[in-house]
This record gives sequence, structure tokens and C-alpha cells, in this order.
Amino acid sequence: MYQLDSRKYWCDANVPIQFEFRNPQFPFPLHIHDFHEIALIYSGKAVHLTTLGDHDIEAGDFISVKLGQAHGYKNIRNLVLMNILIKPSFFEEGPLGLRSLSAYEDLFGGEPEEDIERSPISHFKLDYWSFIRAKELIEAASVELTKHSDGYQAMVTSFIRELIVLLVRNYRKNNTGRQSFASEVTGIISYVKHNYRSPLTMDTLTGISGLSKSHILRTFKRHLGLSPFQYISQLRLSDAADALIQTDKSITEIALDMGFNDSNYFTRSFRKHLGLSPRNYRNKYLKENLL
Repeated sequence: MYQLDSRKYWCDANVPIQFEFRNPQFPFPLHIHDFHEIALIYSGKAVHLTTLGDHDIEAGDFISVKLGQAHGYKNIRNLVLMNILIKPSFFEEGPLGLRSLSAYEDLFGGEPEEDIERSPISHFKLDYWSFIRAKELIEAASVELTKHSDGYQAMVTSFIRELIVLLVRNYRKNNTGRQSFASEVTGIISYVKHNYRSPLTMDTLTGISGLSKSHILRTFKRHLGLSPFQYISQLRLSDAADALIQTDKSITEIALDMGFNDSNYFTRSFRKHLGLSPRNYRNKYLKENLL
């Protein structure tokens, strides 16, 4: 998995926060980073990639990506967004009296390493006035960081703390849906994660879960936005992306290793999921890693 390193982005070691304004945001394959990322969609539309399913995003949407969670963007349509990069130390130093709130933990709490892949990336739409206020806070903090006036460190962190409270208050958490999903398909997901490179059928999934085919399909679609086999395909393609960068195996070999019997189908699926062909993905990111 391609990883973004905070050392490439931090221009001010005195502040645990940095800003990346993307106008426009270009397609970006699945990647992880060693910092927390908040993205506020200013305008446009796109598909947000995650390992647990893809989601349409548009102006007014907010995304909170925790350290180690994989995400990316495809099907870009004039997408403009602000990325707020936050070092883990920011959350460790000041819980703001919010740590007892489940919404805060969902959005900004730390996840055990073994749970990161199973933890969905938080994504929701702000109401209109909260969206306007969020933009004001972000832009005010960005100006402070740029101007370096006296006390700018305190001002930057103050604006972002207010932003976090605003986001927590707007967050709409669906406990019932998550608990229902966890109780019904956690076993299936665990099985798939250990066997997704092998041939899997719906009969296999019904056999290990005791659920009907239609129930499995409805539950996956409702909570992940994709079918079980689309989910399996995403797992295979994510592993394939790693193999393209970390090994010198041919594209055909990687396709077969990941459970694709047809290398042409693998190439089409990879391009649709990550926005680049396997060959271009390998060439682009190996080149960047060598710079």
C-alpha cells in the first residue's frame, strides 16, 4: 500500500497541523498516511475509495481518515477540497473533554492496529451553516499558519479545536445499524479476509454464516454499498497494488496470485478501481519513491 509520509508535508515543526488545498483534486489511488486527515469538500463530486466500499462525495461532505486507514479518489468531477493534516500528538495532548463522547471516538479516537482495516472511515454531510462555519475556521487557521504572527501556534490549534467540536456536534452516528451489521456479517468478513485469494462462492458464504443469499446481499449492500464479491475484488486489487510496488513479479503473475484467472479482466478492474492501469501504477509510484 502506498504511504504518505508526514515529513514530506510539514513545513512548520511548531504546529501539529498542516493544510493542503486541492483545486482541483486529481484521482488518487488507495493510500495510507502516518497522520490523521480531515477533508472538507468545497465543491464538485467524486467517488471516495475505501477498503470497505466506495462512496459518492460532493460539496458539504466531511471525511475523517484515521492514521493507517486506506482511502483514495476516482471519477473526479471538478472536485475541490481542503485537507487538514493532523499529527497524532494533537489528539493526545488535548482531549477537550470530548473523549467520553462516542461521536468523538468514532471521528478522532485511536484504533488498535489490528482493527484499522475493519474500521469504516467516517463520512457525513454538514448542514449548510455548519459547512460555512467550518470553511471560515479552516481558512482562518490557514492564514495564521501562513502569516506567522505572534501567537500563531495557539491561534491555529484554537481554530482547529473549535472545528472539531463543530464536527462532533454534526456527526450523526447510527449505532443500531453498525451493531446489526457487526453481529450479522463479522464472521463472513473475517472468513473473506483470510480466503479472498481463493475461489469463493455465495454457497460458501451462506454455509459459514447460516444466512440466506438474499440476506447477505442486502446486508452488504446496505452497510458497505457493494456486494460481497465487489468487496472481495477490492481486497484483491488492494493487495495487487502492493505487489506491483513491492515485488518485480509480472502483471500476469500478480493477477493469478490474487485470484484473477484473466489478466485482461484484472487490468480493467484495476484501472476502474484505482484510476491507472497496473503498468502505469507501478511506473508512477516506483518513480516517486525513488525521488
